[in-house]
Amino acid sequence: MKIKNASFVLPLTIGVALILSACGGGSSSTSTPPASTTLSSISSANSTQVAGNAHAANTAIDSSSSGSETLLTGVSIEGNGVSPIAPALDLVMRALDSGAPKLLTGVSTTQACAGGGTIAINGTVQSQTGPSNGDNLTFTANNCVENTTSINGVFSVALSGITGTVSTTGAWGATLDFQYNAFSVTSSSESITVTGDMKIAYSQVSSTSKSLAISGKSLQVSQSKAGVKVADHTLTNYAATSTISGTTVNFAANYTMSGNSGALGQFTYTVKNLQPFVRTIGGTPTSGSMIISGASSSVTLTVIDANSVRLDFSAKGDGVITQTTIVSWTTLKSSL
Repeated sequence: MKIKNASFVLPLTIGVALILSACGGGSSSTSTPPASTTLSSISSANSTQVAGNAHAANTAIDSSSSGSETLLTGVSIEGNGVSPIAPALDLVMRALDSGAPKLLTGVSTTQACAGGGTIAINGTVQSQTGPSNGDNLTFTANNCVENTTSINGVFSVALSGITGTVSTTGAWGATLDFQYNAFSVTSSSESITVTGDMKIAYSQVSSTSKSLAISGKSLQVSQSKAGVKVADHTLTNYAATSTISGTTVNFAANYTMSGNSGALGQFTYTVKNLQPFVRTIGGTPTSGSMIISGASSSVTLTVIDANSVRLDFSAKGDGVITQTTIVSWTTLKSSL
């Protein structure tokens, strides 16, 4: 299977991303948890940490899904943080490039990575001339180093619903179903590991006009800094939309978020975008808002500008604000 144009890397790294970043945009689905789920309490004392964890989980989907100029999407904890999917997709493109060894159904091939380590590829391909509906590939990275980033673990991708001709400038679309299995990326002192599923419906009008509908049943995101785990997030029944117009990105997502962090311990909340987050590619949001709901309590995060956000805490979760705090993006991102 070969691809003549590297634009096939559908803009993904969530990732998440899970995650974990245009005109318009928003998500209409709700983030109502299962009946058996017990939501955690939010207090005035921990509202910043709650909002920080929700932002990290939101960015796990956002940063990689729309922050890339290419097409595959993934998970990243922060817009300028490590992305586990984008580096892998570079390997995908190299594996599918016309100059690479041809991929044959049922035959595994192993390629050396630029900085050491290997990537093994196998699966089912329908054609040797380009991506086709029904293609299903699995990638296994073993200490694969590319661009100072180390990659380990497994991910697979299945292609369907391909329309038009894949190119950097033309109109086309595709649906990609990802499965991640302890897929990790380490860059500098930060590391992220993802496990779970993600479906991406991608549509491109032109090189500067794109949209993604992202959804999944469960995506687990683990973040470490300087070798120490700082947070685990699980996004359940998540749905997001991302649109890119020129260098502007609009992103919104709804989901149930659970997990643990050093600041909060074990937690479960629901998260819903009230207004899409708007930012430039690779930048910090300059507008947008989300509400994080707990047990009879909530905190609403509203972007003031690229430097700070406002946190409105409601002790009863009824919309009556009992405390307002303004914090910097730096403080928010470091509150995990």
